[in-house]
Amino acid sequence: MTLLILALALFVPPLLLFWRAPSFTWPMRYLLAVIPAACTGIGWQLGFWGYTYTNCQGGAKNLHDCLAGGVDITAWVGYGLLLMIPFLFLGVPLSLWFLLDTAAKHLGQSRSPY
Repeated sequence: MTLLILALALFVPPLLLFWRAPSFTWPMRYLLAVIPAACTGIGWQLGFWGYTYTNCQGGAKNLHDCLAGGVDITAWVGYGLLLMIPFLFLGVPLSLWFLLDTAAKHLGQSRSPY
């Protein structure tokens, strides 16, 4: 289920920008362009935080306690560190491309004499 949510966060905003961009205001277009990098980046940083600050570094057999406030967060750390891969190879390039595209269209519209 979480991978489905991740896939939706990565691919639905660019698809909306590609097909329905004129129906959105400019701030909404910029927000949609940032969502792929933001979702994966926030998850990655949460996983990194759990790994470093709660000592979730495992042992010889990876039998470790990964507790934050008495709650086991091992699954969240693993999920967050897994998010580094789509963040670097999918989220950031998609977001950069659509941010540049949106900014170019915004500048082009504001400079047109019509």
